[in-house]
Amino acid sequence: MERKNIIMAGVVILVILLAYIIAMSLSGNNGFQNGQLYFEYPRAWSQDHVIGNFSNDTFYSEVTLKSSFPGTNGQDQPAFIILNMRPKSQGLINTPNATSLVTNTSNSSQVSVGVSNLTAIQIGSYSPNIAQKTTVIEKNNYYYTVEYICLPSSLNQTEEAYNQILKTFRIV
Repeated sequence: MERKNIIMAGVVILVILLAYIIAMSLSGNNGFQNGQLYFEYPRAWSQDHVIGNFSNDTFYSEVTLKSSFPGTNGQDQPAFIILNMRPKSQGLINTPNATSLVTNTSNSSQVSVGVSNLTAIQIGSYSPNIAQKTTVIEKNNYYYTVEYICLPSSLNQTEEAYNQILKTFRIV
């Protein structure tokens, strides 16, 4: 009888240990580092695609993160977070600055925020059908944008991941 209790206790401890290991592997953050750009994002999100190398010699770089959340109809609906880097235009063309880029959107609000000790402009637009927020960061000769697009039903989870990215966003 005593031997059965010891074996049973060992099995329970192994199951608890295995559950803990699985939970730890599914929680936490992933790190993204490519060229000059670094940020962290939750493990529930995955990289959909990467374009370019986020360095000074690139014309355009982009990484798209994707996750799925249950929609109001019960089916999984995707949410996206898109980060890109593009150079400011040089030469005789009068190019817009970050403020004028985001003020051309209707039904939205704009605010200045700090991201990684850089000044950024953030604009958000929400409707019953879609939620969208964009942060535009100007550094040296480049624009960096961080944007999410999701359904209102997944706004909280998407906003949480978006804020995690902005908190850990670094240009090296």
